[in-house]
Amino acid sequence: MHVKRDIYTKVEQFLRDDDFIRYVMDCSPEDDSYWASYLSAAPHVRSAYLKAYDILVHLDDCQLLTPEQAEALKKRVFNTLRTKVN
Repeated sequence: MHVKRDIYTKVEQFLRDDDFIRYVMDCSPEDDSYWASYLSAAPHVRSAYLKAYDILVHLDDCQLLTPEQAEALKKRVFNTLRTKVN
């Protein structure tokens, strides 16, 4: 897991972050701890975080994205999970 230098304030930022995608789709205790600390350090981003989390968890029936956006995000998730960081 990489240390984040920026605090994300937008859903799109979370959805472009490979570490966040891996965390949501493949949660491990250390990832959970990292993201809990991230939210503690920047509680104002909780809304964007939760929305991005919800989109990833419900990607197959997400009403917040166009079909094209959902398909592009599915490809990104697949590629991110396929190329895990060692």
